[in-house]
Amino acid sequence: MTFREDEQRKRANHAVANFAIVRKIALNLLKKDTGKESLRSKRLKAAWNKNLLIKLINF
Repeated sequence: MTFREDEQRKRANHAVANFAIVRKIALNLLKKDTGKESLRSKRLKAAWNKNLLIKLINF
């Protein structure tokens, strides 16, 4: 539960399914990184550091 899915309140049409796909893509990108940090810390570092985010996307 890296993205705290239980606290999100999406109910309109296909929003739940669409965001589930986006979360899966983001998790796969984070898991491909070989760093020893947790997924949560990788996610936060990518949010704070634009260069790291670009590195994860281009991995």
